[in-house]
Amino acid sequence: MTTPTPTGRRGLSLAWRIRLALVALVALTCAVLTGVATTTLQQSNEGRLQSMVTSDLLADTDAVGKTAMAHPEIRDTVALVVAVEWPNTTVSTHRLLLWVDRNTEDFGTAVEYAVVNEGGFTAKAARCAGPGVFEQFTTTTYSAGSSTHWTIACDDQVLGFSYYSTGEQAGGWLLVHGLDRALAGDPVPDLARTLLLASAVALVATLLVAGWLTELISRPLARAREMADEVASGDLGVRLPVEGADEVAGMSAAVNTMADRLTAQIDDLARANQVQRRFVADVAHELRTPTAALLASAESLAHPETRDEASGLVIPQLRRLAGLTEDLLEISRMDAGRAAVVPSQVDLVDLVREVVDETGRPVDVALSAPAELPVELDPARTRVVVRNLVANALQHGAPPVTVRVGEAVGEAVVSVTDAGPGVPPDLRERVFDRFTRGDEARHGASTGLGLAIARENARLLGGTLDLGADGTTFTLRLPATRGHAT
Repeated sequence: MTTPTPTGRRGLSLAWRIRLALVALVALTCAVLTGVATTTLQQSNEGRLQSMVTSDLLADTDAVGKTAMAHPEIRDTVALVVAVEWPNTTVSTHRLLLWVDRNTEDFGTAVEYAVVNEGGFTAKAARCAGPGVFEQFTTTTYSAGSSTHWTIACDDQVLGFSYYSTGEQAGGWLLVHGLDRALAGDPVPDLARTLLLASAVALVATLLVAGWLTELISRPLARAREMADEVASGDLGVRLPVEGADEVAGMSAAVNTMADRLTAQIDDLARANQVQRRFVADVAHELRTPTAALLASAESLAHPETRDEASGLVIPQLRRLAGLTEDLLEISRMDAGRAAVVPSQVDLVDLVREVVDETGRPVDVALSAPAELPVELDPARTRVVVRNLVANALQHGAPPVTVRVGEAVGEAVVSVTDAGPGVPPDLRERVFDRFTRGDEARHGASTGLGLAIARENARLLGGTLDLGADGTTFTLRLPATRGHAT
């Protein structure tokens, strides 16, 4: 797997991306709030203006109605304007009054009265009222004294319309009020400018706060990157400071834990590499001795005077070489995880007794065991462990050798003790390491793999193999599943 390399282009740093994201978020929020506030205020102001126009319109309609009911004969607009006692309304800036009859189709017959006496208001009222306004009044029958009103927005004005019915089929009075928005006043002057200024201040404040926040976030990330660079350069002792209990502190602790595990793995690999080199050197040394002996014996076989002596040396060396090869194969199977365990119900006492008998020196070995101890285990691997312990005691210890079989809580226990001086103190910590041998054994037939294979077999059986503090007793402990021996 290849590691991707960075390209030559440099984009924005994480800190600037966070800052820009926060600024963009605040800008969007300000824009939305400005739009909502402006729209809401406009709607509210529109309602206020319509309410103002409606209030004046209803007051004038009431005055027109009273005059029209008192003088039903009046049909002339000017005469009615003169006769009406107009209330004091000061909001509306334009007023228009006209008689609407069955023949009216537009404002052409209207008489205008207004604070600002301009004929343009008549045209605007006619345009904004719509072409169907008179059709409604000329085709609908209203009761005497009834009225209807409505307001609309028209360009820069708010128009109010009110129709007062006299109860006659001839028609009724239509009153129009107009209010200029500019003259009505702005409830919040310079709203847009104020909102823009507030948004600008908010953006600047956001940029400052974002810079502070991103510095808090990016600082530990920068330290983590520096730490990674230092680790990559070979310095495995650097660690990040863990401050507080937030996510950044959690990340720092996680990075430190990763560094600790990486350091431990590197140390383990270094130790494994050292063990591997030592293992290879030991194997080469062990193979060199029987190989050299076999080569010398082979050369001696070519001469009649040394043939008999050489032939007697070949067989022991071949046996030693075969034993070493078998031990190495077993070690390799265990290292590769291919060592199989086949459990079955056996009598552990019978199994140990058979091993003792197979040593060929039963007179030097004493067995202390109950009548039987049926357990479930792998007999072949158990036999290898016990045989190795008994042979090791006979070869490197001193008789008598005592083998004890017993049962502890949930465990079957086999111990082997000899009467010799025991394993030297300087070898007890590594007696189960591969190719570990005492000085006397270095020139014998021992390969230094027996105890290593025995302990690995004990592990595969789910048990333990340990050397006692006296250096003379090896104890095998196996999980005991009681059963009936077959």
